[in-house]
Amino acid sequence: MRKIFLLFILLSTLVYAREEGSISDAFSRGKVLGNLTLFNYNIDKKNEENAYATALGGFLKYTTDNTRPLFGSARFHHSSAVGPYKNKEQTLLFDNDNDASSLTALSEAFIAYHHNNRVLKAGNVMLATPMMNDDTTRIVPWSYQGLAFTSESLLDTKLQFNYITKIRSNTSAKYKKESASGSFDKGISMLSANYEGINELSLQSYYYHAPELYSTFIAQLDYKHVFNTNLFCYGMQYFKSGKGGKYNNRLSSNGGDDIDLLSFRFGIDEEKWALMLNYSQNFGLSGIVRGYGGLAQVYTTSMVANGRGNFKPETWMLKSRFDMEPLKFGQSEFAVWLTNTRVHDPRGSDFNAYYSHIRHYFNADASMYLRFESIDYLNEHKNDVNYLRLITSYDF
Repeated sequence: MRKIFLLFILLSTLVYAREEGSISDAFSRGKVLGNLTLFNYNIDKKNEENAYATALGGFLKYTTDNTRPLFGSARFHHSSAVGPYKNKEQTLLFDNDNDASSLTALSEAFIAYHHNNRVLKAGNVMLATPMMNDDTTRIVPWSYQGLAFTSESLLDTKLQFNYITKIRSNTSAKYKKESASGSFDKGISMLSANYEGINELSLQSYYYHAPELYSTFIAQLDYKHVFNTNLFCYGMQYFKSGKGGKYNNRLSSNGGDDIDLLSFRFGIDEEKWALMLNYSQNFGLSGIVRGYGGLAQVYTTSMVANGRGNFKPETWMLKSRFDMEPLKFGQSEFAVWLTNTRVHDPRGSDFNAYYSHIRHYFNADASMYLRFESIDYLNEHKNDVNYLRLITSYDF
């Protein structure tokens, strides 16, 4: 991977050198983006010690002139404790590798080439795929090292190919040959296709190949139809894994070679409110909570509760959202979600979960997000738990 990256840098330099002043122009016309976030998190477990922390951080990103065929980008994320904390490693806000109260990570550092709706990136990248993504539920996201290619040259079609050699989790500053599901030696490849040439219909498919872990195939269909002021949507997902390698753990909640999950959703989105009913059944013993990195994007996903676990969970999730009347200082939304999960293997745990949030947008750049979820386990060997997050964010 290092040789490929160095070759990419050499070719980039040669191309820029063809035009006088092109390198200086690319940097002078670059763009800077940033974010500042204050994150308070409290985990209250029955009959166990609490965990809590408050972190201040965000990111700073610089990208050279991306209207040129060749461009580069770098982004640093940071999260640092402010005030008291307890069992801070459970909050996933800091560097758990070093038991530290802060974390600084180079989440992006890539050189890219784009031509005719095709983009190739080499270096540290952030991804947005169902089983490998950045996971924005904390200040510092997941990120990946390798090659990422995207093509939209075919009509109504998006093709992606990723080859990942190392992964950095959201509690580490180091890129390692370690995924959320376990170690790997030979890299993880992904090939995907997204087709939107049929009116109101989106079709997606993904295939991940990790020789020492497990392979995964994903198919997803989403249908949206507007009638008067209402948006009706229907979706279906299927996740299937297999081909377990030497580092595979079939009983892992994050991912293994026995994922067999089918999920559906149906929803109505009106101007002031929305209602969504989601259902999933995992017929396999392997979970799919984090896949290879980030958070696996299954319909039955709440803040913490989900239907993506192992031991054959069957989950119903009802989600509602209400938009409040605009105020002089912004717009708010209120949401309530109800989750019912029952497992079909005695090693699992049944639970009910209750979630709500209030999110206020002061403007397009500033927001405050209060989230609460309570999980009530029906089995005696697991303790009930409450989660509370208050997140204030400003983009610049």
